[in-house]
Amino acid sequence: MPRLSHTFDITPVDRAVLAETVAALHGIARACRFDGRGWLAFPDSHTRSGLRSEAEDLGLLDGDQSRRLDEEQDEAAERSARAWADGDTETAEEEAVAASRLALQLRNGRHLAPRSHYLLAELSPAGVPTEPATEDKGWSGTGLTVSSWDEHGTSSVSYAMPDTSGGETAVTWGDVEHDASAEHLRANTEVQIPGRGSWLRYARADLALDTGAWYEAAEGGGSAEDPPVLVVAEHRLVRARAWLQPSPGKDGRWSVEAVLDVRGRGVFRPMAALMFWAVLRSTRREDRAKARRGELTLREQLAEDAVRYDRIARNAPRIPAFLHRVRDALSRARDAPSEAP
Repeated sequence: MPRLSHTFDITPVDRAVLAETVAALHGIARACRFDGRGWLAFPDSHTRSGLRSEAEDLGLLDGDQSRRLDEEQDEAAERSARAWADGDTETAEEEAVAASRLALQLRNGRHLAPRSHYLLAELSPAGVPTEPATEDKGWSGTGLTVSSWDEHGTSSVSYAMPDTSGGETAVTWGDVEHDASAEHLRANTEVQIPGRGSWLRYARADLALDTGAWYEAAEGGGSAEDPPVLVVAEHRLVRARAWLQPSPGKDGRWSVEAVLDVRGRGVFRPMAALMFWAVLRSTRREDRAKARRGELTLREQLAEDAVRYDRIARNAPRIPAFLHRVRDALSRARDAPSEAP
């Protein structure tokens, strides 16, 4: 059956630093404040600018890409305003979606309390949630519900898109669970696209990450049959497994093998193999075309991503302190979400 693998060497991150980072992220979640309408408040522009510069320095944020996105959103906002002035409602709505920014609203319950419900939505430049005019237009928002929150035990959040609190049927749903004591992260996603032939329109994916097993394998222990990072995606026609397996590398680095294994199910096994190789050949052709155009190929993009990761890993000891500053800034925030970064 088709299988792809790639091995790369990366800079290790101290386990204690990772634990400090996770604790700092919990602190950020606790520090969030919400305005009178329930929208997450953001620090003032001067504070945001300083935090963004620090995030760029740590490698957590691509400054050039972020600035390009800001420029594109500002230009879309201007086009939307002109379209509204000209009475072109359809163009105005489309440009408003392009100019929108993500925001989080606490809909009901106390922050982080079990059963508290949030809406992750896109806000227009005027600070109004963008709503699609029809079912297939725009992004409809994601509902988030806290199932449990214990920073030293298990925290779990479920999600549904669109937000099912409005009575709609979710197309995508699942949950994310973190067990701090066991250092396990688990997540699953289910997708059911409306229409005939529902058995062909349903798929599921599961992620499992075992931090302890990762560090054990990175030191030369563990079992290759039980990878510390595993993703399993299932459809009635095909089943795919992808995993990461670390081992000791040269000069104290981690040597990480990434594997993708795809298998057809039942009578569709030959078809899945054929489709896999067709996609692979198409990817190779596209890589050759990108090389001729002077663009990054897939292998070059992976190498660039590894360099970006290495920069973050080298700066990892500084990240918890940065996250603490983000926490403190959020705890003092009072600005409306329309001023969000």
